[in-house]
Amino acid sequence: MRLSPVVVCLAVAVVAIVAIPAPHAQPRAADRPVTQADLDRIEQKLAQKIEAQQHLIERLIQLNEQYLRQIAALASELTPTPPAAGDARPVVAQPGPPDARGAVKPKPAPRAAGTLVGKISGAGGEGVVYLDDVASTSHGVATMNQQSKQFAPHTLVVARGTRVEFPNHDAIFHNVFSVTPDNAFDLGSYRQGSSRSVTMTKTGAITVYCNLHPQMIGYILVTPSPLYAQATGDGTFRLTGVPIGHHRVVAWAPNAKLVTAEIDVTDVEPVTVNLTVVRSDPGPHTNKDGMAYGSYRD
Repeated sequence: MRLSPVVVCLAVAVVAIVAIPAPHAQPRAADRPVTQADLDRIEQKLAQKIEAQQHLIERLIQLNEQYLRQIAALASELTPTPPAAGDARPVVAQPGPPDARGAVKPKPAPRAAGTLVGKISGAGGEGVVYLDDVASTSHGVATMNQQSKQFAPHTLVVARGTRVEFPNHDAIFHNVFSVTPDNAFDLGSYRQGSSRSVTMTKTGAITVYCNLHPQMIGYILVTPSPLYAQATGDGTFRLTGVPIGHHRVVAWAPNAKLVTAEIDVTDVEPVTVNLTVVRSDPGPHTNKDGMAYGSYRD
C-alpha cells in the first residue's frame, strides 16, 4: 500500500520521538535493590508508551486511507464517463488548447462530402477517374515492380508528391526511364535486389520503359490529389469523400485522350456519371537515346 506524504511525515515524527533518550537519573549515593514495585512501574510506563504508539499508528493508517480515497475521487472526476449503450445523448467534444489570447479555439466541423459512381467504357479495365480541380500534395510511397521482364502493376495511379519505387526482382539488369515531357527521368542500370525511385511532382500521364527490354512498358498517372478511383474490370468505379459543390471529373486510360465532365456533388445521394474513352495503338518506341533497340530481345 502506497503511503501519502502526510503519513510519511507523521511516521518520521513518531520515530524521532521514540528515539529521544530518556534523561539520566541523578546519581545516588548508594544503589538500592530493585523491588517488585519498581518493576511494576516500569512495566506500566512501557505499556502506556506502547498503547500511545498503537493509537498513533492507527491514526496514521486512517489518514492514509482518507488520502487514497481523495485521490480516487479526484481521478474519477477527471476521467470522462463513456455513454451507456443505447444512450442517444450527444457526446460533447472537449475544448481544444487556448490560443495566444487565452480564448479556446473551436474545432472545425467536418466538411460534408458526397460520392461519385459510374462507369468508364473503352478502358479495358485500366480506367481511372479523378477530380482535376482539387489539389493537394501527397507524401506517400508507391511501388512499380520489375518482375518477369514486366512492370507490375502495368498501370499505377498516385497523387502528386508521391515517391515511386522501382525494385528489380529479376536476375538481370534493368534500366527504367521515361521521356514524357515534364516528367522525364532515367534511373540507370541496376541489378536484382536493388531499387531506385522518383518523386512525382508534376501531374499527368507518364509512360515508363526499360532501356534494355523493349517489351517492358508501364503507365503512371499522377493526379492532383488523392481524390481518384480505379475502375474495376467491368469499368465501374466508386469515388467517396468528394467535397460538396461543382467539380470537373476526368476519365483516363493508357494511350487514350482525357475525357471530362461537369458534375454537382451533394451529400444527399451519389452522383452518377458514365464516361467513354478511346484508346489508340502507341506503336513501337525507341530507347532512351532515341534509337532502335536493335536485336536485343532476351
